[in-house]
Order: sequence, then C-alpha cells, then structure tokens
Amino acid sequence: MLIFMYEKMKNLIFKNYYYASFILNLLLIIGIFLCKSFLPPVVPLFYGAAEGAGQLVPTFGLLLAPGISLVITGINIWLSLIIKDEFSKKVLGVTSFSLTIITTITVAKIIFLVGFF
Repeated sequence: MLIFMYEKMKNLIFKNYYYASFILNLLLIIGIFLCKSFLPPVVPLFYGAAEGAGQLVPTFGLLLAPGISLVITGINIWLSLIIKDEFSKKVLGVTSFSLTIITTITVAKIIFLVGFF
C-alpha cells in the first residue's frame, strides 16, 4: 500500500508546494514548542471573538493553526490524487502552500506580539 502511494505521489503536480507546506508546518510546530518558555500562559488567537477572555487560548492552543493547516494539506493531497483535472490539482497545491504561509505569518505575529524576548 505504501509503495502504491509513493508511486502516486511521484506523479503529483506541484509536489514541491506540498512538501514545503508540510515542512513549514512542522517547523512552526517545533518553533511553538521552543518558544513556550517565552510566552505567557494564555495567548490571543481568536481575534474575531468579542474582546476579553473569548480571544485567549492556552499557549499550546497555538498548535491549532498549524495542525489544521496540516490536515487541510493532507486533504488536498488526497483530493489531487483522485481527481483528473490538471487545473484543480494546481489550485489545490497553491492553496495548501498559501494557507501555510498565512498560518505561519499569523502565529509568528502572535508570538512576537506577546512573547517576552
């Protein structure tokens, strides 16, 4: 089964975007763990919520963003393996990478905003 998936992954369009997205999300997760000692016990993550405690999550709540980004990247890889349209495959690859970039920027801004460096 693994060999079959590896063969299909070799034919993936924009596979470098998927690889970059996966690696960047893992680096972001590692960075959150490394910066844990410089962050307060709660950090603001949900800026769309009403002001106050509704915006705050525990420090490890920052792992939600790269975790969801990894899940969406995995779904996009799966979809691009089963669909036939070339344009849709390209859109899925670029979407995964764009989501990862936006997630990285958001988490980095939060860390630099509330971190004690």
